[in-house]
Amino acid sequence: MMNQRVLTFLSVSIFIFLGFFQTANAGMVGTQQLLPAMPSLNLEQVRQDIKVQLVDLGVEQQQAEIRVAAMTDAQISELNHKLADLPAGASASGTLLAVFIVLVITDVIGATDIFPFIKPVQ
Repeated sequence: MMNQRVLTFLSVSIFIFLGFFQTANAGMVGTQQLLPAMPSLNLEQVRQDIKVQLVDLGVEQQQAEIRVAAMTDAQISELNHKLADLPAGASASGTLLAVFIVLVITDVIGATDIFPFIKPVQ
C-alpha cells in the first residue's frame, strides 16, 4: 500500500516536473515562411514549348501562334503547373489492361471467379 502511494506520488511529480520544461510558442507565420522558394518561370520558353506541342498535335503553325498569343501569363503559368503535376508515361488504358490480364489469370488458375465465361484449370 505504501509502495503504491510512493510510486503514484513519484509519477505525478515527474509529470509535473517535466511539464515545466516544455514550452510552446505561438505566433503569426507568413506565407513566405511556409512556401518554399519557387523558381522563376520563364514564360517565353513555356510559350514556345506550348507552340511546339500544338504543332506536334496537328495544329497549323500560324494557328498555334495565335492561340498561344491569346493566352494570358496566368493561363500559361497554370498550364505549366498542370503539366508538371501530370504523371509521366502511358495512359490509364495500359493499367486497366494489366489489371484485366491479372484477373483473367487468377480466374484460369481458380483463385477467383470473376468472369463466368472462364473455366478454371483442374
